[in-house]
Amino acid sequence: MDAIERLKKMTNQPFLYNGEQVVVLNHCCYTGEDGDEAEVYLNNGKTLCCKMHDLKMLINKFKPITNLVVLLANEQLNRISTINPEIIRDLRDAVFEQIKAVRENPAAVNQAKQVFQGVNTLINLAKTELDYRRYLDKKNEER
Repeated sequence: MDAIERLKKMTNQPFLYNGEQVVVLNHCCYTGEDGDEAEVYLNNGKTLCCKMHDLKMLINKFKPITNLVVLLANEQLNRISTINPEIIRDLRDAVFEQIKAVRENPAAVNQAKQVFQGVNTLINLAKTELDYRRYLDKKNEER
């Protein structure tokens, strides 16, 4: 099984990663300027980035854990995942600043691309968190 398939099976599963309890929320492959990177989104708010050829090595650092830890990880996610309106306002301001900078100086395009890539990553992470919350709600209803 290749690394991408393994990563897909890891989604919404609990693991120990560097001694910390985490749940893999989602992933995005072939990111970065050259399309040769992967991002793994964790429930602790961290995004792990690596080159595609290093993905298998990154995945091997995740160790499976018990269902009890899943409950603890879900409780931690619920405590930290409220979206701060200031963050959204700051992101919006940053995007508008970059648009203005590009209009005034076309040489600022590369910097704007990097900012927009970061914003897109945050948007994807927020979408993933919402999907994870829906998944948890569905699992709780089934119990």
